[in-house]
Formats: sequence, C-alpha cells, structure tokens
Amino acid sequence: MSTTPGAQRTLSIEHHVDENGTPRLICRGRVNLESAATFRNEVKSLSPGNKKLLVDMSGVDAVDSSGLGSILGTYVSAKNDGCEMILVNVHPRVKDLLNITRLTSVLGVQ
Repeated sequence: MSTTPGAQRTLSIEHHVDENGTPRLICRGRVNLESAATFRNEVKSLSPGNKKLLVDMSGVDAVDSSGLGSILGTYVSAKNDGCEMILVNVHPRVKDLLNITRLTSVLGVQ
C-alpha cells in the first residue's frame, strides 16, 4: 500500500530531553509553507525556559523557502529569548540547501 502525498509532507515533532537536561526536538517530514508555523510554535514553546535547544533534523528531507524563513526566524526568536537553537544531524539534502544559501554560517548547525 502506498502512502498519500499529503502524509509525506506532514511534519511531526517529538520532544525528548537528553542526559544533561537539554531539550531535543526530533523532526520528521518536511518544513514547508504548511508546516512552518508548527516548527516555529514548537521551538517557541521551549526557548524561553532553556539556554540550549537541540533540533534533530535527520528526518527532514526537504525544506522550501517558507521553511527556510521559519527556521531562520525561529533561530533569531530563540536567541532573543536567551536560548541557543542548534540544528543537529541535518539531512544531507537540507545541509546542501543551508550551505547554498549560506545559512550554515548564521545558524547553529552541527
């Protein structure tokens, strides 16, 4: 059985806390026009109370221009809250996009 195209575009985000007490968001799907607000709201819910937030992007295989804008805007918003948002395990396709747009030099990417 095949999945529907809409299901492939859906962004899901799981909350975890590592052994140091640092929150980690595990993202799967795509960050695009439809899911950009979800991404932003999830980070916004955690950034005011934390000094560091890890965003695991290994399951995100596509980001469109709205998604890029959301990631950048969310990074700036978290920074204004005193929280360092770090993108970790970035999918190679997304990392290429971040390199092309030179956002790796702005965003915390590991």
